[in-house]
Amino acid sequence: MQGYNLPYEPIPQRLYTNADLFQGFDPGQPASWVKTADFIIYRHFVMEGRTTPANPYMGMMQALHDNAISQATATFIEGRSIVAIVGDHQLARDSASYRNTAILARRLTRSGFLICTGGGPGAMEAGHLGAALAGGSDADLENALARLKTQPVVPALGKIVDSKGVIDFSLVAQADAWFTPAFELAKSIHSASESLAIPTWHYGHEPSTPFATHIAKYFQNSIREDGLLAIAKQGIICMEGKAGTIQEIFQDGAQNYYRTFDRFSPMILFGVDHWTITYPVVGVLQKLFAGQFTKYVLVTDQVDAAARFIEQFSAETGGEPVAARRQIYGRDLNQERIE
Repeated sequence: MQGYNLPYEPIPQRLYTNADLFQGFDPGQPASWVKTADFIIYRHFVMEGRTTPANPYMGMMQALHDNAISQATATFIEGRSIVAIVGDHQLARDSASYRNTAILARRLTRSGFLICTGGGPGAMEAGHLGAALAGGSDADLENALARLKTQPVVPALGKIVDSKGVIDFSLVAQADAWFTPAFELAKSIHSASESLAIPTWHYGHEPSTPFATHIAKYFQNSIREDGLLAIAKQGIICMEGKAGTIQEIFQDGAQNYYRTFDRFSPMILFGVDHWTITYPVVGVLQKLFAGQFTKYVLVTDQVDAAARFIEQFSAETGGEPVAARRQIYGRDLNQERIE
C-alpha cells in the first residue's frame, strides 16, 4: 500500500485556514480555482469514489483525516459558547434573509459567542461575514454587502468535475466569478473575529467560505452534520431553507428530545411564514416538545428577539453575563443596529 501521493495530510495537526485551502487562487488569473488545495482535494476525492472508495487505503486515510479534524475541533472549541447557524445554501447575497443572518451573527459574536456553520455559501456564508465584521461599523457591513451583491447566487457547480477527474472549465469560470468578491473582501478585513466553519468535500463543488477564520473540513458529511449540531450547545438558528435545513431541524430536535448531550439547546426558527406556512415544521416541534416548546423554541422575524433569546439562555445556564461580553468591542450592542 506504499507510494500513494495524497493531496492532503491524513492526520492534520490543526484546523484548516483560508491560506491552507485557498492558496493559489488569483482573481486576475482565469481558472485559478482549480489550483487551490480545496479543489485539488475535492477532485482527488471524487476520482477515488467519494465517501465509498474502492481502494481501502483511501478509505482509511479519509477516516484518519476526519478523526484528526474532530480532535482539532474539540481542542479549538474548548471553553467556548457556540451558536450554529443553518439555512439555505442558495440564499442570495442580495436578499433580506442574507442581510439578517449577517447582522445576527455580528450581534452574537459581539456578545461573546463563537459562530459556527456548515461553511458553505448562502446563509452559512452570511453567518461568517457577520462574525468577521463584529469589530466593524454598520457602514463596514453595508459596504461588504454591496460588494457581494455583484454575484448574488452561488452557481450550480455539481458537475464541475466528473468521476474520472475531467474538469468542466465553463463551470470553473463561474466558480471563479462567484468566489472572487468574497475572497477579495475577506482579504481586506483586518483582525477578523473568529468563527468556525465545518464544511465537507461531499459538497466540495461549492467553495468553502473565505470569511471563516477556522475551517474543520471533513470527507464524511454525516460526521460533519452530527458534529455541527452537537457542539452548538448555546443554540441553533435555522434561517430560511429547504430539505437540508429541515433535516437539520429534525436532527437537532432528536438530540434535544433525548438530551443526547445532556441539555436542550435552544432552537430559533427565523422566518415565521417560512416555518409555519411554506414548510410548517413548527407544528411538529410543538407536538414533540409539548410544554417545553415556548421555553426552548422561538419562531421570529426579528433579529433582536433572536439574539436576546440566545443571550438570555446563556445567562440562565451559567454562561458569562452578556453585560460583560458587551465590553469586548468597547461599546454597547444597542448603540449600533441595522434592522
